Amino acid sequence: MRFLPWLNIRMRQSGFWGLLLGAAIALIVALLGPINLRQSNASQKHQVPILPETARSAYSFIDSIGVVTHLSRTDSAYGDYNATIRPRLQTLGIHHIRDGVKLKDTALQQKLADLATLGIKSTLVMDPRDQKNATEAVEITSLIPTAIEAVEGPNEWDIWPDLTYEDKPFPEGVRRFQSDLYGAIKNDPQLASLSVLGPALAFPKNAKKLGAIACDYGTMHSYAGGNQPTTDLQKKWIPAAELTCPDRPIVATEAGWHNDLADKNGQPGISEAAAGKYVPRLCLEYFNQGIRRVYINELIDKWKKSGKESHFGLLRREGSPKPAFTALQNLISLLQDNSQNNGDNFSPGQLKYAIRGDIQNVHHTLLQSRQGTFYLVLWQAVSSFNLPDQRDLSVPARPITLDFDTAIRESNLYALLPDLSSTNQSINPTSISLNVSDMPVVVELIPA
Repeated sequence: MRFLPWLNIRMRQSGFWGLLLGAAIALIVALLGPINLRQSNASQKHQVPILPETARSAYSFIDSIGVVTHLSRTDSAYGDYNATIRPRLQTLGIHHIRDGVKLKDTALQQKLADLATLGIKSTLVMDPRDQKNATEAVEITSLIPTAIEAVEGPNEWDIWPDLTYEDKPFPEGVRRFQSDLYGAIKNDPQLASLSVLGPALAFPKNAKKLGAIACDYGTMHSYAGGNQPTTDLQKKWIPAAELTCPDRPIVATEAGWHNDLADKNGQPGISEAAAGKYVPRLCLEYFNQGIRRVYINELIDKWKKSGKESHFGLLRREGSPKPAFTALQNLISLLQDNSQNNGDNFSPGQLKYAIRGDIQNVHHTLLQSRQGTFYLVLWQAVSSFNLPDQRDLSVPARPITLDFDTAIRESNLYALLPDLSSTNQSINPTSISLNVSDMPVVVELIPA
């Protein structure tokens, strides 16, 4: 070390004790080696340990997404089935819808059977308002067995005190119908493998009144009320679903946002731009938290009139995509592989990596395709819309760096809007720097 000769002179000038201290310092230097007062880039790089994370299959993520439709409402935008609804569902890339059908509505049954040929299966709500008893539910499912993958109990009876089944209102009427529905499906040899979802509640507090009922999956209508996707999810919605269907997986059969800012009754509206960020984050956050599936409410704005019930759509009434539709379509398209043709029958591998930098509120999901490509999706879990002022928020991007111990042959960075395009490519990277905003960004990693 260059400062040691000078240090030795100063110590000699200080007498015996100075010489003794100097000798001690010299011994330490000899044992430890040169001291570099500048921390190396390598040391900075590995302040965050690189650890393995097991990916989940890209197929399982796509399979966790569904959308609510109202195909029976032919007086609405859903009446344009051939020119709008069918092609848009196919373009979106989802494999699951939630709807309802009456026994005598053969036209709707034909549409459900047609969608099944596209690989889109239906979960059907069975409700005494449409089916007078559980026997009708069995008849309907028997008529179009290839189209139906699940049935769901009565819909939000906790806010309709005038509804009854066998002269009993909520909660007893719902318990009785659900018991009849579950028994009728499970006692039919042809339908026994069909999943039976519990009845969804409008308010999670009413789960205690309903109590545990017969079901294969718990349900929830976990609307965020204009807020971030996970609002009240762990605090209210999941515990409520666990009360009614203990020890069962959970399906969110309705969730989403409407875009009518003028309607302030109940759920406040948010902008289309904010919904474009929240919808893909909703799917990712729910997947991370183990929710089996989320059905986004809904596919298309039903009517021209004002009010939130006309503006929950991923599509505008004339069929043009809102940002939420495009972002979700692009995300599914990027992750799509041949898994849906072969089932989810492969075991994803591990990616050894670290995320460092300004990672406050940065969430992620790690997926892998059957071909071996990893997809690391990152986003900021923050508000994108100011409800009191009804304005979009400009969220500053957070700079982060990804470090890899897994050998990567090629990486690509994808934005979901305005279109799916790679903004950056790296060959044989050991680290990647990027900015993460409140809109998910996808890092495609092709192993060497």
